[in-house]
Amino acid sequence: MPCYARYLFQQYLIAFLIFTLMFGGMVYIVQSVQLLDKIDGRIENLTYFFGLTMLLLPKLFIYVMPLSLLAALISVKQRMINDNELIILASSGRNRWQLAMPGLILSLGITAFLALMEFYVQPATMQELREKRQEIADNLFVNFIKPGTFSEISKGLTVYVNSISQTGTYQNILIYDSTQADRSVVYIAEQAEIIQNNNRPSMRLTNGKVLQDLNQDIKGSLSFEEYVYQTNLETKQPKNVKYKTDEMYLRDLLNPPNASTLTPKTILKYAVAGHQRITNTLTPLIIGMIVSASILTGIFGRRGHKRRMSSSILITLGYYISAMTFAGLAGGKSDILVNIYAPPAIALIITGLYLQFGGSQNNRAYIFQQARYKK
Repeated sequence: MPCYARYLFQQYLIAFLIFTLMFGGMVYIVQSVQLLDKIDGRIENLTYFFGLTMLLLPKLFIYVMPLSLLAALISVKQRMINDNELIILASSGRNRWQLAMPGLILSLGITAFLALMEFYVQPATMQELREKRQEIADNLFVNFIKPGTFSEISKGLTVYVNSISQTGTYQNILIYDSTQADRSVVYIAEQAEIIQNNNRPSMRLTNGKVLQDLNQDIKGSLSFEEYVYQTNLETKQPKNVKYKTDEMYLRDLLNPPNASTLTPKTILKYAVAGHQRITNTLTPLIIGMIVSASILTGIFGRRGHKRRMSSSILITLGYYISAMTFAGLAGGKSDILVNIYAPPAIALIITGLYLQFGGSQNNRAYIFQQARYKK
């Protein structure tokens, strides 16, 4: 790669990372708050919650990185025009494709990265996040036990804990169990931990007492070093889990393993989502072509380039709208491939032709200039 190309690529990459960190940070905060709301704030510790939010990153990258690329390409090109750097490069004999190539290489790299996210990483992380959320929802002890308060787990079952250690161990616990009509039992222990026993959440109590009040005249107590308290709460076991389209792998969308049990409408929905996921990976490359065709085909002066940069933003927005419109049409027709792949194909062809032949003639590709001079 020539020295000027390495310089351009470095500038694009630095700007892209900055915008990704800025946009991604804002979206990450919003997504984290929404996740916390979905689980009703029921988390064991911040480390566990941070691990859950990390599962959101692949989906976040898919939406943020194309927009970060758009902002990076436009901002760097605007600065280089203002500093006359692009004028110098164009005057030295560099044609449009040579000036566009560093940005297009970055766009191709981001396209490959998004393909990895779309096809493999995102489905795996979204399925893992779904399982974690279901685990939190099913674990009633984790859900309702709050340190320093009497928590009613179910009718007739109340639990109090003084604190919860970083390892998840409950300190100084009291359990009041009156779920049986003929008696009530109080369990007191120094420590407790949650275990699963015969598909039911239980507690292993350490160093405590069992106090019985039979609502009669008989009372008693029992000291223990270790005791397993068995609840009558049954953990839900998911059956026939139906994943959403963003939780499914590409192969399962295009060729559902249980196609015989699905309706034609559902199969069509999966097919549209699968092909749309493929076209989504081409978005960075299309954005790179749009920005290059909009800006590099003009005269590099201080006047007029802002209009071209505004045009690149509007054209990108128009591409997003047309892609979503055609994808919506594909949901009701059989020609899925035409409706979904038409917008990216047309965008790449038009931007490529305009980058080669459109706009000012000063910095077109050398081979076409030479042909024109020979005439």
